[in-house]
Amino acid sequence: MSSLSVRVVGVGDAFTALHYNACLLIESASTRLLIDAPPALARALRESAVEPSERVGLDDIDHVLITHLHGDHVGGLEQLLFYRRFVTGRKAALYAIPEVLAGLWETRLRGGMDTLLDAPGGVARTLSLEDYAEVRPLGDGATAIGDLAIEWRPTIHHIPTSAVRVRSGALTLGYSADTAFDPTLVAWLSRADLFFHETNLGIHTPLASLVGLDESTRARMRLIHYPDFHDVATSPIVCAREGEVYRL
Repeated sequence: MSSLSVRVVGVGDAFTALHYNACLLIESASTRLLIDAPPALARALRESAVEPSERVGLDDIDHVLITHLHGDHVGGLEQLLFYRRFVTGRKAALYAIPEVLAGLWETRLRGGMDTLLDAPGGVARTLSLEDYAEVRPLGDGATAIGDLAIEWRPTIHHIPTSAVRVRSGALTLGYSADTAFDPTLVAWLSRADLFFHETNLGIHTPLASLVGLDESTRARMRLIHYPDFHDVATSPIVCAREGEVYRL
């Protein structure tokens, strides 16, 4: 029997002073997949666990998928990759669409990660992203990650961004990532059993656009990436909250 769960690691937008940035941890029977790697990742993971026995650390993340290159979604990736290289010596598998991978090293990681000294005063070595991670582009159709199947489609955002659907057997989760309102994306996501959709200002999705959707769609939707001023208690659509675990 298939199983699928998602832990809400963070719910905040790029400017939040109240939350961790948006991040999801998806687990099936044998696979754990982190969706985005925001700043303060290790602490966010720790605090998302209700019980100490449920805590997940950086070395427990064998698979990470980056939706796009904005700092609130990728700012903790250096921490994760450094930890696994220097503390545990285990590479993580890193997934993203080709357009995201094309800029990840040069525009986000290289400045702090491309030079390594094995000893003080020693010879400097030059590294690449492949020295830190198993880099695996998301292709067309479904990409297998352990016993999960990942599908993606582009969103409407400033830079290349991918929404995703994650399937385990007959169960499916969806995540919009950052996007302006796109009814075709909502329709694609709403084929999942549960999906997380952002709401915010600017080139993001206005809450009013989501409130206008049909009731059956809204019932399977959880808001994420919402601004600090969004009133979670009175929200017309249920908000994801940090530390929640949804089991399908």
